[in-house]
Amino acid sequence: MEWRWIGLFAALAAPVAATAAEDTFAAGACSEAYDALPQGTVLDLLDPNVPTERRTSALEAYERLATLEGCPEFGYTLGQLYRHGPDLPGNLVPQDLPKARGLIRTMAEDGYLPAYADLAEMEMRHANAREAMKWTQVYLYFTRTVLQDYLSGADDMQFQRSAYNGNLLARVEIIWKWPRPRLPRKLVREDVEAYLATHETAVAQRMREREEGMHRRASAQDIGLVRVANDPGPCYVKLDRIGAASAAWIVEVLPSGETGRVVLENFVPNAQVTEEMKACLLQRRFAAFQGDRAATARFHIVAGSIEGASLRRLRSR
Repeated sequence: MEWRWIGLFAALAAPVAATAAEDTFAAGACSEAYDALPQGTVLDLLDPNVPTERRTSALEAYERLATLEGCPEFGYTLGQLYRHGPDLPGNLVPQDLPKARGLIRTMAEDGYLPAYADLAEMEMRHANAREAMKWTQVYLYFTRTVLQDYLSGADDMQFQRSAYNGNLLARVEIIWKWPRPRLPRKLVREDVEAYLATHETAVAQRMREREEGMHRRASAQDIGLVRVANDPGPCYVKLDRIGAASAAWIVEVLPSGETGRVVLENFVPNAQVTEEMKACLLQRRFAAFQGDRAATARFHIVAGSIEGASLRRLRSR
C-alpha cells in the first residue's frame, strides 16, 4: 500500500466565524492548559503499557479539559475512548456512543475533516444507516470543496476519490439498504442540505485556515509543530480481505528528533490491522529542535486501492 498523509485540521466549532481575538484567546487557553499537564499525559492516556494509576490520572485530566470552551481537541481524544470502548487496547472507559458522538462532532465542526469520517464509521458500525449516510456525504462534500484545493497533482486527487473515500461510500450504500421499511432516498439530500445550511460556511473557513497553517497548537497534536526530516517514499502493505483502513496515532518526538512512544488513538476496521500501517509511519524521521520537552503530534493514515476496494495491495495516505 502506497502511503501519504491525510490533511489535518483544527478550528473552533461555531455557526459563525470566530474573530481573530477569540482565536488567539482560545489558542492561548488551550496551550496553557496543555502545558500545565505532566509531560506525556496524552500518551499515558492511550498507552496500554502504562500503569493503571498513571492512565487514570491522565483520563481525569482529559475529562476536565474536555469542558474547556474552544479546546475541542481534548474532547476529541476522549471521544475516541468512548467510541471504541474495549476494542481500543487498554482503554479505561466503556463504550458510550452518545458521549462519543458529541465529543467527536464538536471536533468535526471545529474544522477537523477526519472527524466527519469518524462519525460516519461509528454510525455504520452500529448500523445507524441514516446517520452513517449523512456523515459520509458531509465528509465527502468537504473533501471535494475544501481539501481538494490543497492536493498536489492528479494522482492525489484520484486517490482521494477512489481509495478510502470510495470504499467508505460503497460500504455506507450497503448499510443504507438494511432498514425495513426502506429509507426514502430523498432523505440523503434533505439531511445533508439541512446540515450544511447551518454549518458549511464556518466549517469550510476553518478547514481552509488550518490547511494554510493557521491556529496550530500543541494541545491539538498538530503535525506542523514538528518537522519531518525525510521523505521515505511509497509504502505498500498487505491487508487481507480489507478494502480500506484508517488509523491515527499520537507520536512522541524527542528534542533530538528521535521517535519516542507511538500510541494508537483511532482505527478502522479494528486495531489489529493497523500494525502494517504503523510500520509505514515508523519510517518517518524528525528534525531535532531546541528545548527539553518532547513534542507530540497526531498522524492520520487512510489506506485503500485506487484499482478497487477488494484488492489486497493497498495504497495509504
